[in-house]
Amino acid sequence: MATMNAKLFYDLHSVKTLIVRRWSPITKFSSNINKKCRRDAHSTIDPNDLFQANPKILRDFWDAEGTFKPLHSWNYRRVPYIRDSLVEVAPGEKFSTCLKGKKILDVGCGPGLLSEALAKLGAEVTGVDTNRELIEMAQNHSSKNKRLADNLPSYIWSDIEEHSIACAEKYDAIVVSEVIEHVSEKELFVESCVRAAKPGGKLFFTTPSRTRFAQFLMIFIFEDVMRNFPKGAHQYDKFMRPSELQYMLEMNDCFVESTKGYFYYPWGNNWEWTKSKIFSFAIEAVKST
Repeated sequence: MATMNAKLFYDLHSVKTLIVRRWSPITKFSSNINKKCRRDAHSTIDPNDLFQANPKILRDFWDAEGTFKPLHSWNYRRVPYIRDSLVEVAPGEKFSTCLKGKKILDVGCGPGLLSEALAKLGAEVTGVDTNRELIEMAQNHSSKNKRLADNLPSYIWSDIEEHSIACAEKYDAIVVSEVIEHVSEKELFVESCVRAAKPGGKLFFTTPSRTRFAQFLMIFIFEDVMRNFPKGAHQYDKFMRPSELQYMLEMNDCFVESTKGYFYYPWGNNWEWTKSKIFSFAIEAVKST
């Protein structure tokens, strides 16, 4: 009898091991990905997610020194990251209208923190969110921002599945920042995000890594002990590995151009890019033309 060449690997959804007859990158990931057919998946919304079940927790969102202080400081890193990937301009022009003419979709926009920051750089921003209360909060805050008087973001109460069908291949860039770890049916979610991008358009994802290090720091230390994030905001089993997200993007005809890590330092309330992706990671991809 031929000797079986068995290898062990992790399941996407649990820490169990499987034995396979022949290993390849494709068989590894296709075995791990949720086997539920995409046609049977109707929504990526997780009604049990903290922000879906209790949107009132975001009422003090725009207090830069409040509960969501880390997200406000995260803008100082993620906005330049998105900007510099989309345009090449002289340093003095980077803070004016350097993104003018770029149509950007902010998926899971919440109260509009990232949408407003991109609109201030001249982008034509559309924010979508499944929570009506958060959309109303974003509209209200943007309308009072004098810097956005001539370029208000457009906010739509919708999920990405419906929006991507109505607005297929519309956007120059799709931004999904600190969102995918809050949704179910990740394959359908990524597929829908890609659908909304123009051929040649960019997609940006930032999300925690599924490592025990990230679980310990982000959930136990930053949520339970230091209270830097709302308690219950993250669920370890919904975190992802960079290889998993890259595979989903590549299966939807995207090419991943870069992947890098980032880390949060609570004592200084600042974020830094890192070579290691053990805590969180950012992926930049381009949709095939």
